[in-house]
Amino acid sequence: MTTRVAVVGYASVDHAMATEEFRGARGTTLIRERLSDPWPDIGGIAYAARGLAEAGLDVSAVTWVGADALGQEYTERLASAGVNTAGVVAAGERTPSCYLFYGPEGDTVVVYDPGDRMPTGLTEVQREVLAGCDWVCLLVGPRSATIDVLRMLRPEQRLAWGVKGDPDAYTAALVHRLLFRLSVLTFSARERVFLERMLTPRTLRDRTPAEALLVETNGAAGIRFWHGAHRGALSVTPIDAVDTTGAGDVLFAATVASMIEQPEDGERAVRHGVDAATGLLRGRLPATLRIRTE
Repeated sequence: MTTRVAVVGYASVDHAMATEEFRGARGTTLIRERLSDPWPDIGGIAYAARGLAEAGLDVSAVTWVGADALGQEYTERLASAGVNTAGVVAAGERTPSCYLFYGPEGDTVVVYDPGDRMPTGLTEVQREVLAGCDWVCLLVGPRSATIDVLRMLRPEQRLAWGVKGDPDAYTAALVHRLLFRLSVLTFSARERVFLERMLTPRTLRDRTPAEALLVETNGAAGIRFWHGAHRGALSVTPIDAVDTTGAGDVLFAATVASMIEQPEDGERAVRHGVDAATGLLRGRLPATLRIRTE
């Protein structure tokens, strides 16, 4: 039987752009190029949901969009990727949108519009979707919904968490509860600082189950991971892509899909995650640069 997976978190319609020098309040910053393709692209949980569906899993989205044209398009594009959209709630007049400005020095400014209807928790339909799943993949979303997910998880259901260092979404108490329950955790070096600030004086390994897979990304410096008694590191191929939107979520999805298939082999799962993220970034390079990195 195909494993059933729910992906929970914010929806977003992404507008990624390359800019000239950031001038902030001192003047007007010029857009050099639109990077999202198609324009705008669907983001938020979409990268993880599509990645898991491409791996052959039975995937359901649990998220929130506006009752507008962008919300309809977001839902239709998820469905066309093979994702069940019964758990997508459409309410309010404005779908959440994200504006990502990539500057010439590698710095990034992100502006997020959460829409005009903040969810207060899971709906009954979303609860039914979650109740029917074997795995729950949790990305950043409304704190009330995250709390609801934890409350209704059954012991046999597995939890994977792709961390986002968002203090509005996670309190220290909620972080402790998530870590205690999870099977897979992915985070960046910067998000590790966020987690450890919440855990002090405890450590990340103290608070996570011994059998859980923990994956830390460090950009071009590579990956570190811990899985039971095994720990390791992997190098990565540096990809000079300007737009890195969704790379972490793609890595997360491929890692989880591999752990569902072969839960005893954490290193294999990490390699699958790295390959998926590398493929995404390589696909965003100009054709001439793409050939050089292959």
